[in-house]
Amino acid sequence: METKEQAALRLKNKDISASAGRLTSVQFYVPVEKENKVAILDVVSGKVAGQIKVGEAPTNVVFSSTMRDAYVANQQSSTVSFIDTVALKETKEVEVGALPHGLILTPDNKTLYVATVADSFISVIDTKTGAVASTIDLGERARTNYLAYSNRKLYVSDHENSKVYVINTETNKQERTIETGQLPRAVHVSKDGKKLFVPTAKAGRLEIYDTETGSRIAAVPGIAGATDVVVTEDGSTAVVTGMEANAVSFVDLRGQKVTAAIGGLPGAKHLAFNRLENRVYVTLSDSDEVAVLDMKNRTVENRIKVGAKPHGISIKALPGIGGSCG
Repeated sequence: METKEQAALRLKNKDISASAGRLTSVQFYVPVEKENKVAILDVVSGKVAGQIKVGEAPTNVVFSSTMRDAYVANQQSSTVSFIDTVALKETKEVEVGALPHGLILTPDNKTLYVATVADSFISVIDTKTGAVASTIDLGERARTNYLAYSNRKLYVSDHENSKVYVINTETNKQERTIETGQLPRAVHVSKDGKKLFVPTAKAGRLEIYDTETGSRIAAVPGIAGATDVVVTEDGSTAVVTGMEANAVSFVDLRGQKVTAAIGGLPGAKHLAFNRLENRVYVTLSDSDEVAVLDMKNRTVENRIKVGAKPHGISIKALPGIGGSCG
C-alpha cells in the first residue's frame, strides 16, 4: 500500500511533468548524447521534468525567440531535429553535413546555421521550409565547430586549424580569418557586439578580440582545457569551463585575471546562466549531471542527474519570466 510520503512524491513529480510543455515554465534543455534525447530540467524544482527523443548523439540546442521551437544538432545521425516545445516532440529531422555540432539561429528566427565538424561547410537551413537552403564553404582544410552571431556577422571556430572565420551573413561570404591560440572551442560575442570571446583549450586561455578589427585585446591565462564561456550582461565577469581540467573558472574581465575556480566537476563542458545571472548551470559530461553553481559564493549548490553524457545546455524562458528562481 502506498504511504502518504510516497503519494506526496508521486503527485509532486506529476505536477513537474505536467509543466514540462508549459510555455511559461522556465527550463533548461540538455541534449544527452548516449540516450538520444533532450532532458528538460525544471529550474524551480531542480528536477528533470521530461524528455524529448531526437536523433543520434545530440550535442547542442537553440531556441526561437518565442520559445515555441527548438533546434538540436544530432552528431551521429548528421541531422538537425526541429522540436515543438509545447507538444514536447520532434516534428522534423533535417539532413545536414557530417557530424553537426554547433548551431545558431538568427534573431528573426528565419535562418539556422549549423557547423559540421567533419567537413568545411556551414549548412544554412530555412526554418520555414525546414530544408537546407544553401551551404557556406570555408575551404578544403577548414573544420567548423562552434558558432556565434551578431550584427549580421557569423563567427565560426576551427578547432583543428586554430582559427575563427568571420562571415557576412548578407552575402554568406567570408570576410576575415582570426588566428587564435591552439584548439579554440566555443565562441561568444558580447552583448554590444564589440568583443569576441574564444576559449582556447591547448593554450589554456580565454582570448578576447575586437570584432571590428579582428585584433586580440587580451588573453587571460590559467584556464586548462578552456571549453565554453558565458559573460554577465554588464560585461564584468566571464565564467569558463575547462573540460579536461574538470573545473570552472571565474574571470574578472576588467582586471583580466582568474579570481576563483571550482574543481571536481567531471568533464565540465557547456554552461548557461539563469535569468538573474546569480546561478550558472554546467553540463558534466563525465558524471551524467548538471551542476548548479552559486555566482556570489563561487560554490556548487546542486548536482542533478540528467542522463548519460550530457553535452550542451540552453535556457528556455520568455522575456520577463523567471522570477527569483529564473
